Amino acid sequence: MRSSRRAIKVTRRHVLPERSRRTVAALRRSREALVELDTQLGDLLTRLRAPGALIDRAAPDRLAKAKAEAAVAMASLDDGLFC
Repeated sequence: MRSSRRAIKVTRRHVLPERSRRTVAALRRSREALVELDTQLGDLLTRLRAPGALIDRAAPDRLAKAKAEAAVAMASLDDGLFC
């Protein structure tokens, strides 16, 4: 006697609409920019707390760049979420 065959359930992958994909991308960019800003600030604090701390001359420029990137990413997030 043959055993009955089970049907294999096929699940479809849900494809996000274009607006949702843009929102997810904006969230990802924002997270990455904020992590970079946090890293730059953490590095500065670590150096300032060290005895005889010398801050790299490029640190303010890197921090300003990270801040600008975070601001741009957050602005694009505003467009993606609240349209």
